[in-house]
Amino acid sequence: MAFMMLFSALLGGVIALALFVSLRPSPLQAESARAELPRDFVSVADTVRPVVVNINTEQEIRRQYYGFDMFNFDPFSDDWPPFRPYTRTQKISSLGSGVIISPEGFVLTNAHVIGGAQKISVTLQNGVSYPARLIRDSIGEDLAIVKINAGKPLPAARLGDADKVKVGSWAIAIGSPFGFEETVTVGVVSAKGRVVRQESGQQVFRDLIQTDAAINFGNSGGPLVSVDGEVIGINQAIFSPGGTGNIGIGFAIPIESKAKKAIFGTVEAATRGV
Repeated sequence: MAFMMLFSALLGGVIALALFVSLRPSPLQAESARAELPRDFVSVADTVRPVVVNINTEQEIRRQYYGFDMFNFDPFSDDWPPFRPYTRTQKISSLGSGVIISPEGFVLTNAHVIGGAQKISVTLQNGVSYPARLIRDSIGEDLAIVKINAGKPLPAARLGDADKVKVGSWAIAIGSPFGFEETVTVGVVSAKGRVVRQESGQQVFRDLIQTDAAINFGNSGGPLVSVDGEVIGINQAIFSPGGTGNIGIGFAIPIESKAKKAIFGTVEAATRGV
């Protein structure tokens, strides 16, 4: 009897060991599983970074003042008193991101990135900058298209369909936060259909994608990309109490069938010269 109990225990141990060995992933399998996900991110980054651009804008703002204009005061002039209305012109530069959507040099970005600019320049991945002209700044609520002439066909992004993207899917943001070009951050689609009001309360943006991929100032206009390398959104805004920067709540304008129709319709009309 004791022999049978011992034999049964040994037999059970052998079976358990065999199951453990057969079900446990081999070191090679485990290493492959760990490496598979980073390889996807690397592949997406290698594919998308060449189509992401840096957008610089310049704007002149004229302000009216009243007082002592020390820069134009002539103590020997008869033009007194020295206190009077005067105008100052201030140049403001801003930085954003964009994504090339056609080989002809059409670039998609946020309307607020280029809004009011007298001068727009686009810098490609190779560091070469080109002057850009505004094609349209009223696609949807905050999308715009500018065009550069690089003298050669450019790589272009593939636009996906945000309607098919599910909450929890991987999301990759690429852009130039604070001027650091080609920055890649990774997160997930945290929510869809978000409604966001501007801090000033003047404008409300609807149906936005929320993501926890790090988005900061300068990311605006850059793409939010799926693991398939398709652009599913254009990064637009962050929620940041006190303006402190990224806290894991960013928003992107979804690229879906309606948006794509408007985008490519604009490109086609501009190409035809309409």
